[in-house]
Amino acid sequence: MSRLSDNSWGKSSVRVSKIHRGDDGDGFSDLSVQVLLQGDVEAAYSAGDNAGVLPTDTMRNTVYGLAQDHLTEDLEAFAQTLVDHFLAKDGITAASVSIEGRRWERAGHHGFVGGSSERRVAEVESSPAGQTYRAGIDGLVVLKTTNSAFSGFPRDEYTILPDADVRLLSTTITTRWSYDRLPADPTVAWATARQEILDHFFTDWSASVQHQGWLMAQAVIDAIPEIAEIEFRLPDQRHLGFALERFGLEDRGVVFHPVSEPYGDIRFKVTR
Repeated sequence: MSRLSDNSWGKSSVRVSKIHRGDDGDGFSDLSVQVLLQGDVEAAYSAGDNAGVLPTDTMRNTVYGLAQDHLTEDLEAFAQTLVDHFLAKDGITAASVSIEGRRWERAGHHGFVGGSSERRVAEVESSPAGQTYRAGIDGLVVLKTTNSAFSGFPRDEYTILPDADVRLLSTTITTRWSYDRLPADPTVAWATARQEILDHFFTDWSASVQHQGWLMAQAVIDAIPEIAEIEFRLPDQRHLGFALERFGLEDRGVVFHPVSEPYGDIRFKVTR
């Protein structure tokens, strides 16, 4: 006899924003929230019985209902509030909340400038197996014009890439880290991790994208003792030299053709 296997239901891309009024100026949160629940809902699939299915519309409304009193700049705390709220419902056995926060740069006491692709990420999950906390960054675009190389790689009949002792390195950083215990201030921890990533991307010499990623991962782990593991995805977004000598011009190696596809796709985890 067949049985329902792994399943969940929820609401994704719940957009909510909030002004944080303050004497020294306002703060602003602009979030996208995902809620996923698990429970004994096999009857909904097999018999059309929705008695155990909390509506996803209710999940959306809950985000707004709790935001006024509970949403601060600490995204993990708001995610925990949502998780605890849903776990208190009859029949709910596990809850996962993931929050992406758009970055707005302050412009005066009451103004902000947006437009960046970068997102702060906070994830809280609670199930019978325990509680997990993850944080991270999406869409952090970085580029440096030196202090990067790639040489000494294996060659075969299809290899045409030349060795490069100096090259332009560009990537869009996606990273997640997991905590073995939540820091006292997760917002400060997130800002520290981001700054370590940027500092070591721009100041360290690296022999490859992999080497660059390792240096950034080590810096974050060393700076934040609560982090148990960090993972990165670092696409190698190439800027290819454009052969100006074809036009009778001196090629001084400063003009490039940005190539979006295909791209190198480097992914790895570093565990403490």
